[in-house]
Amino acid sequence: MGSHTSDDPLCRDLCRRSGALVMSVDHRHAPEARFPAATDDGLAAVRWVADHAAELGGIPGKLAVAGWSSGANVAAVVCQRARDADGPEISGQLLLAPPTDCDMTRAAYVENVDGYFPTASFLKWSWDHYAEPGDRPKASPLRAPDLSNLPPAFVVTCEFDPLRDEGIAYAKAMAAAGVPVRHRTARGHTHGSLLMVDVVVSGEAMRAEMAGALREFLQSRVPA
Repeated sequence: MGSHTSDDPLCRDLCRRSGALVMSVDHRHAPEARFPAATDDGLAAVRWVADHAAELGGIPGKLAVAGWSSGANVAAVVCQRARDADGPEISGQLLLAPPTDCDMTRAAYVENVDGYFPTASFLKWSWDHYAEPGDRPKASPLRAPDLSNLPPAFVVTCEFDPLRDEGIAYAKAMAAAGVPVRHRTARGHTHGSLLMVDVVVSGEAMRAEMAGALREFLQSRVPA
C-alpha cells in the first residue's frame, strides 16, 4: 500500500525543514511483486541517485536513506545490502515506524492488536502478501547475521503501534553492533499520525527532529 503520492506531504515537510533534496521512490508492490522486489528497487534507486547526484542538484558523496513503515523496512534492508555490496556510500538512515522482524508475538502486538491502524491482523495479512515464509527472515533486518558497519541511524517508534517494540529492538541491536544510533518514541502517536502534516499538530516537533537528523547525516564528512 502507499506510493510516492500518498507520502508526498511528509516528503515535502522533511524537504522544507532539512533543506535536503528529497527523492521519493515508488517501488514495486506485493503481491504482484513479492520480496525482494521492493528492496531490489530501493537499492537500484539509491545507486541511481548516487550516480546522478550532481545533475540532480545534490552533493556527490552525501546521501541518506529514509522511510516510513514498509518504506523504513526497505531503507533498512537497502543499507545492509549496500554495505555488503561495497556501496554506494550511505551517510545515514532515518527509519520511521520500521517493521524489522516477522515475529508478531511482541508485547506491542498484544497491546495494539486492534483499535489503531494498523491492526495486528492487517500486519499478518501484509506479511502473507509480501514474502514467502522462507524469505521472511531475509526480509527482517533485525535478523541479519551482522549489523556492524551500517550507516548512523535515527529510529522513530510510535507509542500506539504494533511495530513499536521491533523498532526499539532494531535500534538497540544496531547500537550493540557499534552503529551510532539515536532512538525516539513519539508519545501518544499511532503508526501513521506523524505523517499527518498540518493535521496532527503534535507531530511537528518529531518531524523537526527527523529533519535535523537528515541535516546531520548530510553535513558529515564525505568519506575519502
